[in-house]
Amino acid sequence: MKPIRGEFPHEIHLAWRLDGAATAADAPLVLCLHGMGMEEDFFALLLQKLFPLPFRFLIPRAPYPMPTMGEGRIGASWYAYDGDQKRFRRELERAEAMVMRVVDDVERVQGLTPRARVVLGFSQGGYLGAWTSLRHPERFHGMVVSGARVKTEWLEPDMTRAAHLGFTALLCHGVRDQAVKPDAVFRSRDALLAAGVEVELRMFEAGHSIGRDQVAAIGAWLTAHFGG
Repeated sequence: MKPIRGEFPHEIHLAWRLDGAATAADAPLVLCLHGMGMEEDFFALLLQKLFPLPFRFLIPRAPYPMPTMGEGRIGASWYAYDGDQKRFRRELERAEAMVMRVVDDVERVQGLTPRARVVLGFSQGGYLGAWTSLRHPERFHGMVVSGARVKTEWLEPDMTRAAHLGFTALLCHGVRDQAVKPDAVFRSRDALLAAGVEVELRMFEAGHSIGRDQVAAIGAWLTAHFGG
């Protein structure tokens, strides 16, 4: 007898925090997606130098608890990854739908009408942020991807459409990053440029991290493109 399989619908509640010096309802919104093993307060600590800017920084916590070895805290993960690319794509689609709902709900509850939206993602959050923003350029006007590559092989039509809508991107990466080798980021830049996307690549004397120099560069880029 074959097993009977099904799914039980289980609702996940995501914690989030909203930071930034913006006061106007239409101030630009930056959706910040943390890396694996982080959570919203830890990521906010890394990004705190951005908060005096006239933006709103929405930082949700990923849905899956994840112990951080040797740190004595519980972090979080956006998805499980085992190298299977079909599974990875399904996980990105699921997480994409989740973060889009978070943005919609926060904007509705807080009475926000941002004139621009940007995704800022680090590591695991960078993969998800690039995937989400390039697939929804009618909602997101740009992206900052740090410590990750863009899955350009899955996003060719989306990148072209994003380029036509004026989408802009900043890629940040450490020259000593062993988790995501720099060559992969150069390929991401080249594919985005070939699709017509305005993209800037900044390399930093760092490993797989997002430090103060990188945060300063991100702040300058946000101000130049969306701070008016």
